[in-house]
Amino acid sequence: MKKSVVYINLFLLAALLGACGYRGQVTLPDNLKRIHLTVNNTGVFRPGVETDVRQALTQRILNAGGQVVTEKSRADVTMKATLTAIENNAVAFTSADIASRFRMVVVLDLEVIQRNGKEQLAKEQVRGEAYYSAPKGIRGTEVAENNAIRRAIRDLADEVMARVVEPF
Repeated sequence: MKKSVVYINLFLLAALLGACGYRGQVTLPDNLKRIHLTVNNTGVFRPGVETDVRQALTQRILNAGGQVVTEKSRADVTMKATLTAIENNAVAFTSADIASRFRMVVVLDLEVIQRNGKEQLAKEQVRGEAYYSAPKGIRGTEVAENNAIRRAIRDLADEVMARVVEPF
């Protein structure tokens, strides 16, 4: 009996961690530790979003045991990130057909090139997302939306690092 309770609890814990988007700690391989990072913006009209993406990616690289280098010649890897869109999609509605829950998506075109051999490690579109509910009032909705964008950017940075380390 005790054994089955332990298995059920382990299963529930695994399901909970998987459902909340938890990812284990990513560690960069030794040949990918120094990263030259560029973040560009091609049409996302939101003040500070480019800086927020750069900071989130930098923090995620540092957490993975890497470092961001300013000189391209010192880098093991060049990471080019281009912000292409921020999407705000309604996903739930009230009985009066008014949107009440939203999904915020930050879209990034990513290209990662390893310096030695100029091997392309990744060239793809990466998306980070977060959900939020619209409280009453314009100010509350604006705060909730801004928080969702920050969470979506953190999710995006996690996705980027997973894509860089995935082949290894």
